Amino acid sequence: MNLPGPPSASFGAFELRAMAALLAQGRTLCAASLLLTAVALVGLFVSDWRAPLWLAAAAGALQLYYAVRVDFDARLLQALAARAETDADGGVARLDAALAALGLRKPGAVARDWPARWRGARALLRKQAGLVILQSAALLAALGNA
Repeated sequence: MNLPGPPSASFGAFELRAMAALLAQGRTLCAASLLLTAVALVGLFVSDWRAPLWLAAAAGALQLYYAVRVDFDARLLQALAARAETDADGGVARLDAALAALGLRKPGAVARDWPARWRGARALLRKQAGLVILQSAALLAALGNA
């Protein structure tokens, strides 16, 4: 599902909160993935070595990386939404400066417009969801071979 991003000229607190709410769904994905990872790890300890169980555990570890990134973006968008009403640019310049100061963005990097930021955030969430689906499929395959 590829939803169009808001026009770069007109965004505000509502759009920021809506995107933060969408990204917050990654927390549910993370919880499901942690459960699936636990099942895979238990399966590895109580049964013989099975590639699908290893795949499920590895996908769970990689999903955790995306979960951290998605949650970070959601929290940044929530913070931006709180400032969008008072900052002329919605806090984007301040956000980019803070990320650069923390070493999370290259200083002087080309600024992205909001549609590009939305696409990037949604791509992270889709990768996270894809890994949870991969984990589920791997566990089902392991159960099918049991």
